[in-house]
Amino acid sequence: MSSLLAYGFTAMIAHFVVSLGQTLFHRYLGHSRLGGRFFKNHIRFHHAHYSGDHVVSTHYLDNGDNNTLFFLMPLFVIISLSYLFLRLDLLVVQLAAMSLSFYGHYYIDNQYHVAASSLGRFSWFRRKQQLHFIHHRHGNCNFAVIDFFWDRLLGTYRRVESEGCGPE
Repeated sequence: MSSLLAYGFTAMIAHFVVSLGQTLFHRYLGHSRLGGRFFKNHIRFHHAHYSGDHVVSTHYLDNGDNNTLFFLMPLFVIISLSYLFLRLDLLVVQLAAMSLSFYGHYYIDNQYHVAASSLGRFSWFRRKQQLHFIHHRHGNCNFAVIDFFWDRLLGTYRRVESEGCGPE
């Protein structure tokens, strides 16, 4: 039973590390000139194609120069450092959880922009999609893809009802 708790805790922390990393990278590199190529690609392609009232398309638009590798590099460092401190079974759990979380962020972000997404039948998805669209309309709020509580903690969360990115 204690191993099960350790696995669950490890998986949960691994997901939250990926989720926080995605939110921080998106905010501080994707929307800041400090991000260099990451910033240019994100703004000039992703936000150029999905902005204003045009936030969906029939299929996800990808210019082939996506920012996935920028997100993978710090994960590789974290997993490498974890190798020094975690038992092998916990390292495997961490690697699996981070991989699934990473893929989940990538997949859901893409699905937000597909008009006939199969996920559209779920209310949780439609709610998160609306929060994501506020980000595309304003650019300075709702940087998270899955866990918008990070935006609440960072002071960048904006409700769907408020639609703007000023103070709530």
